[in-house]
Amino acid sequence: MKTGHRTSTSPNHCGCCGTSFQSRLVNGIVRCKSCDRPFHAKCFLKETGINDIVKEKCVVCLCGVIERPYPVGVLRNPLAAKFLRDGFSVVSLSSDSRCKQRILKDLEKFHANADRYFSGFMRSYETELEVSGKAPSLEGGYTNFRKRGEGRYELISDQIQEEVLSIISGCDVLMRTINALLTSSDGNKHGGKLMSCGCFYSLPGSERQVLHTDGPSLSSVEDLFPYAVNVFIPLVPMDRNNGTEFFPGSHKTGWNLKKQKQEPVVPTVPLGKALLFDYRVLHRGMGNLRGTSRPCYYATFSRPWYEDKYNFSSKRYKTSLHILPYLLEKRTERGGLKRSRSL
Repeated sequence: MKTGHRTSTSPNHCGCCGTSFQSRLVNGIVRCKSCDRPFHAKCFLKETGINDIVKEKCVVCLCGVIERPYPVGVLRNPLAAKFLRDGFSVVSLSSDSRCKQRILKDLEKFHANADRYFSGFMRSYETELEVSGKAPSLEGGYTNFRKRGEGRYELISDQIQEEVLSIISGCDVLMRTINALLTSSDGNKHGGKLMSCGCFYSLPGSERQVLHTDGPSLSSVEDLFPYAVNVFIPLVPMDRNNGTEFFPGSHKTGWNLKKQKQEPVVPTVPLGKALLFDYRVLHRGMGNLRGTSRPCYYATFSRPWYEDKYNFSSKRYKTSLHILPYLLEKRTERGGLKRSRSL
């Protein structure tokens, strides 16, 4: 992994945006203390969430430049190599038949839980509307419940996180792939931190999303290793009738939608597999053409220094929706609680 000790950036061009320093709009130049790359002051560590400009390393050094031969961890992991090439890959949650059967049973249980959680979240929101009349719109969103498009919702709770991590932590192949992709450029720190966990819930008839990336490229000059990786664990099979469409390679520097002839791809992700994709890859959720809802658990892992100040902004989402606990319980649990109170 190239860490930036030899710069391929012109000394007269910014290591982030690639534009010349000759512009009259330049307010100053900042140089990385590690590799000596020059940056516009406004570009240095831009959109990383790192607030202090006085840092030892730039994004090129923090992520590392993708070049061949790949690091050993990637060379030994074909899924990681495919991820670097395309911006996404599909990973089996288990290759062991017994373990796979257990996972499928868990996914079936979590599917029922997700349906119940969504109903509970929605009823809690409707109750808040009735009581206060001043509840934020779901388009503006809460920290734990928000609308991500027509018929699309995001749910975040401790219960969901516990269920997501119970699946991910038991999948060695998936965790090795994430570790290979997010290992620090100097090889000293392996893997990343858990940035977010939740459930994307798509109702029947939900609309196709607009093309988007989940985060910025961080550099228009160098092809960098990912700084954040999404892990989707579908609770129903996903295909082009309810899945996610990607433009392979769109996470790379110089990729242009208008100039590319490659068609978009919608990976098929059956139950028991997970979809990994780069925060920078161009994608969109397809409309849900099925007659049933499509719940999908997710987790986002990132490098330790990265903070998403947009998707998880405390300024953008200021309020947490109070969820009525009994709405999240199974009927059998509520029945048992009532019986115990009557004794």
